[in-house]
Amino acid sequence: MLIISGKKALQKEIRDISPCEQAIAFFIKEKKDYTIEFLYYDKPNKFKIRPVKKRAQSIRAFVNKIEKRWGTIDFLLLVGGDNIVPFFRLENPCEDSDMSVLSDNPYASQDDNFLIPERVCARIPDNKNAHFIGQQFKKGFKNTKKSFGITAKIWKEASKNVYRRIGNIKDLKVSPPVTSDRFKLQWLQNKDFLYFNLHGSKVSPNWYGQDGGQYPVALSPENIIHASGIATSESCYGAYILDKSHKDAISLKFLSQDNVYGFCGSTTISYGPISPPSSEADLLVKYFFEYIKQGLTIGESFKNAKIDFARKALRRHGFLDDDDQKTLLQFVLYGDPTMRFKKRIPNIKRSI
Repeated sequence: MLIISGKKALQKEIRDISPCEQAIAFFIKEKKDYTIEFLYYDKPNKFKIRPVKKRAQSIRAFVNKIEKRWGTIDFLLLVGGDNIVPFFRLENPCEDSDMSVLSDNPYASQDDNFLIPERVCARIPDNKNAHFIGQQFKKGFKNTKKSFGITAKIWKEASKNVYRRIGNIKDLKVSPPVTSDRFKLQWLQNKDFLYFNLHGSKVSPNWYGQDGGQYPVALSPENIIHASGIATSESCYGAYILDKSHKDAISLKFLSQDNVYGFCGSTTISYGPISPPSSEADLLVKYFFEYIKQGLTIGESFKNAKIDFARKALRRHGFLDDDDQKTLLQFVLYGDPTMRFKKRIPNIKRSI
């Protein structure tokens, strides 16, 4: 496992980096099942790979050179947000308003085919706070076998098909009638899985429901108190964190919780069906849930979900259409990728 960050950029964002370095050292000591190296891409290293500047392509090349010198990197963990380890700005395959797609996919690939990952890649955002970073390295999983999910009313049937992988579809909340001012804090507490299929925006801090032309606020950062579990969102811009903090990005607010173990979401406009069968974001998230419940780490589950998603699309159409390609590029994983259920949950029958 390789943990990588930029020392100069990290110092600029959080100033005192010693608590962060101490947390990483503790993490490496505790993870006895992994061989782990922590490197700064802009400082000399034991592998004698030349340091590079803060550019996505350069950092990716640095990682690939480390792999050639050190051996296969199964897990890659990026420490810091876009100002520290930049997202790739990839061409948007869809004709929508996104100028480009913010993606970590190239970091997960050795060659120029960025769609399908070859290694696990996750990111721990910085939130401009050393404690926030250190917090992510010290979390431990508690199994509750409980889940929470909420969907925009317009996507209710499609969301049921996803939520049934982690919970009883009768418990799936719908917005409307559920709105942020009626949201019960205990819904997010003592859970293994948190699932959201709502509207999002890179400008607003909130996620929204939909019924016809009505778009009520379904969830705001203020609704997230003592939340727990692995949070997954299909919302547009659900994982968008550029110039954001836990005060105005729900993804970061979830990660600020001591018992939220990871966040999976989209950095840009995402797509999904109104009704089954599952496709696009629905399908990717469904596979992600299934692998986690089989006992894989969240990082392995995320990687395998993308691989299975691509296989399914190829079986259906013989190619990856524009929406499929964007889905593969835009979904990112935040948090410790080695996190897994301590107790293995019985396997789920699945078809690809």
